[in-house]
Amino acid sequence: MKKLFLGSLVALGLGTPAAFAAERAVPAYTPPPPPPPAYTWTGCYVGASAGYSGGTSQHFTTAGSIFTRAGDGRVVGGNITDSFDLSGFIGGGQIGCNWQWGPWVFGVEADGSGTNKEGQAQEVPLATFSAGRQNWVSQTQERWLVTARGKLGWAVWDKSMVYVTGGGAWAKIDSSEFLLGTFIGTGHQESNTRSGWTVGGGGEYALGYGWSVKGEFLYVKFDNFNTFTTGPFSGVGTGNIAPREVKLEDFIWRGGLNYKFY
Repeated sequence: MKKLFLGSLVALGLGTPAAFAAERAVPAYTPPPPPPPAYTWTGCYVGASAGYSGGTSQHFTTAGSIFTRAGDGRVVGGNITDSFDLSGFIGGGQIGCNWQWGPWVFGVEADGSGTNKEGQAQEVPLATFSAGRQNWVSQTQERWLVTARGKLGWAVWDKSMVYVTGGGAWAKIDSSEFLLGTFIGTGHQESNTRSGWTVGGGGEYALGYGWSVKGEFLYVKFDNFNTFTTGPFSGVGTGNIAPREVKLEDFIWRGGLNYKFY
């Protein structure tokens, strides 16, 4: 009897785990969610930018200028002014497209900006005008700037890109001369639309939902150009106003916000 009782207990103990296992359902395998897709810079965008625009300018004598006549001790290409600085605000908009292959990003961009950049310097005294000559001032002003550039970027991190850029540049440049302390009939101003070239670089970070922010530096160089070639020249300063050569280069630091719409 004792053996029968023990045998029943053993049989019950061995069968119970099997019975429980048969009743308990095995959960189905659920694979982990796929990783989020890597960000791509491919697409077209529009945006706005603003910042600081600096630069340098200088005015020189040219052939036929009153500054090169006998007795002035000046030759063609001599200084009317020493080099002087320009500064001002720059702001505008841009449009462009990018194509990404692996970590490399190729792009094109065009932008247009308005600027109030200007600078001026007192003119270098000449022998003939030694008395009071230092009261004459030459000025260079930039009114707007347009660039069209190619870009080469490197998506070094998922949503961050650094890039270099370069291309053509166009600007409206005003050159003027006036006598300090006077207001009427003592000066002259001429506007020129000039072309040049630009190189620079920057970085951009994708915020999400198509938006990104960027910081950028551009160096812009315009070929020297002749101005004060269009009259009439009238007033007290008539004898002083004559053709001149103007040099201008820009240094631009700006930030921007882009929206990728396609």
